[in-house]
Parts: sequence; structure tokens; C-alpha cells
Amino acid sequence: MREVHTVVVNPGTQDVALIARWRAEAFSVLDANPEQEQRTLEEFVLDQSDQVALVAKLDETTIGTCLLVKSEIDPIHSVTPWLAGLFVAPEYRCLGAGKVLVRAIEEQAKQRGFPRLYLYTGGAVGFYERLGWKVIDRKMWKGFDTRLMVRDL
Repeated sequence: MREVHTVVVNPGTQDVALIARWRAEAFSVLDANPEQEQRTLEEFVLDQSDQVALVAKLDETTIGTCLLVKSEIDPIHSVTPWLAGLFVAPEYRCLGAGKVLVRAIEEQAKQRGFPRLYLYTGGAVGFYERLGWKVIDRKMWKGFDTRLMVRDL
């Protein structure tokens, strides 16, 4: 049986370009094109002390991504660290990759000594609640009805 697993993204890999394209297309709030996002990600993956980029793979195919970041883009809450940028390619959704990525980011945060993790979401509250996350605030953020969620590790 094929199983989804995660891999840490390293600088200069093909995954950086793929993640950059996904992020530029899926997250309009970034206001970035794939080339800008690729430069940002290349710099991001150079320092994995308090942050990390992961990809989900099915066999050798990259099917999703998620980040552990120190700060969120223009946060309205002064907390850290954040689970950010969860994305699974549409053709691979419903295979459990999102859950695998969330659990892997939680583990990465734990390994770095963080006692809790935060995220912003609009439409995925139920998904995260099923994984043990709790809504602790609701705000309008950049025009989006957004929930701040937390998970104690």
C-alpha cells in the first residue's frame, strides 16, 4: 500500500520551485509571483533552527507542503511559532496528506522545544478541530474571516 510521508525541504531542490508555484497560486494574501516566492523560500530553508519547510510525498511524487514559521505574514496576534501554508495538490486530496503534514509540523515544533503551535484559517476550522486544534479568537484579517487556532504540544 502506498503511504504518504514527509521530507524536509533543502535549498536548491526541485521542491522549492514547486512549493513556490503552489504558494503563489493558492495564497493570494502573499501577493507574490512564483519567482519572488522561490527566492523567499530558498532563503527560508537555509536556516532550519526555528523553522522548517516540509513536503508530503506519495512514492517519489511531491503532493503537498506545510511550513513551521516564527511569525505569520502581518500577524494580528503576537504569538509564535506558526503552522503555515498547508497545501495539498487538488488531485491528491483526501489521501490523508494534510493530516500527515500537520502532524509532522507539530513534531518539528516539539523537537525545537515549543510548547504550543498557532495557525490562521478561514475555511478549514473543522479539519483542524478533528486534529485536536482549538479556536481561540476570530478576526477579520486582510479581508478574510479568520480564526486563530492553537494546539498544545
